[in-house]
Amino acid sequence: MKQPNILFITCHDLGDYLGCYGTPVETPCIDSIAQHGVQLCNHFSTATICSPARGAILTGCYQHTNGLMGLVHRGWNLDVEHCPTLPATLAQNGWQTALFGFQHEHMQPKELGYQEIHAGKDAHCENVVPLFEEWLAGRGGSDKPFYAAMGFSEVHRMGMNPSHFRMEGYPYADPAEVEVRPYLPDIPETRQDLSEFYGAIRYMDHWVGRALQALERAGLRENTLVIFTTDHGASFMHSKATLYDGGTRVAFLASLPGRLPEGLRVQAITSHVDILPTMLAQLGVPAPEGVQGRDVSAILSGSASGRDYAFSEENYNNHFVPGRAVRSERYRYIKNGLQINIFDFLIPEIELSTSDFRKNRKVFDFYSAERVLEELYDHQSDPGELHNLAADPAYSEILAEHQAALARHMEKTNDPFAQFQNGLLMPQNAYTRLRELRPYR
Repeated sequence: MKQPNILFITCHDLGDYLGCYGTPVETPCIDSIAQHGVQLCNHFSTATICSPARGAILTGCYQHTNGLMGLVHRGWNLDVEHCPTLPATLAQNGWQTALFGFQHEHMQPKELGYQEIHAGKDAHCENVVPLFEEWLAGRGGSDKPFYAAMGFSEVHRMGMNPSHFRMEGYPYADPAEVEVRPYLPDIPETRQDLSEFYGAIRYMDHWVGRALQALERAGLRENTLVIFTTDHGASFMHSKATLYDGGTRVAFLASLPGRLPEGLRVQAITSHVDILPTMLAQLGVPAPEGVQGRDVSAILSGSASGRDYAFSEENYNNHFVPGRAVRSERYRYIKNGLQINIFDFLIPEIELSTSDFRKNRKVFDFYSAERVLEELYDHQSDPGELHNLAADPAYSEILAEHQAALARHMEKTNDPFAQFQNGLLMPQNAYTRLRELRPYR
């Protein structure tokens, strides 16, 4: 059987805000991938900011292993020597690998295994998709399979004022019709923020549709694995740069006619580290040694269950703020390396937003200002993760279960966060030590 092409589309800061995930935003083009393929309904990122999350997708390894514990433009790079990437592995196995638009895993994108780099004036959708269309039309009758990674700046906050989503070109939604999720205060400022966000999502959806149409025109859609995902949660309070569901729950869709089930909604827990080993298994390509994710192909046929737990971590965003999270079917457990709360270490774009607590007392009052080392949330009774149960004796067994799960995970993956006990960072140079204690140095 001829090996399929791969179109791997990644956007910024989306979480799972798509029509097919129940959000009242029109995303017919992206939803079509789910309609004709597989939708992972409980898929989680391993990180809460861009580079670390993307590094896990590309390597199948957690960021404390692959080295990408912070943002590339702040001095971090993927350790491609010890953690081979998806494009590099595919290139070695006969795929033509090309990057269109945005990547944020390495200062030198060719080090990631891309044989071709196609960059426009920026990574906005309208400047990335035409590059792919032109490239695809110019391939002629080439029978070599390709891996095309397409990265968009959308739906990041951006523009002249980073507190807003890009102003020009986005068809904003009616603020009265947006969904205010349980972890956000339902105030006019939040609704306006969401209306702009929905506009960015709808704009991106249009351009995803253009990319899919290009495959159709080239006669390649039937033999192309199309994947759509995002790095982490949306740029709102209690979301991006936090270890809550709002920061780690993300969309993942994949379709390949005749090879993947059609219209399958998978409820099992899956993780970004599972993408590489599962993709390679579907293609019959051995995964690199040391991959920490798992091949979850069996859940696509209903013959196996998913993970008991998904693990996420924070190390360094704009600040050194180490933490680890465990997500089970019903509960989320967070272990903070510093005694912090939601108002500590906000990223600048959220600090500047109209719904930031500094600008609106209602936002401040909506969240707890308690500084804690451990958090436990019951999603059955508290989907917004607003009521910490870690100190509640009625949940002591649940707490112990998730503490043990995290301890096993840290031991198995040689996580340096295990060095931090009881919220006490070892020395003043703990940031340096965390970096030095990675498995590969």
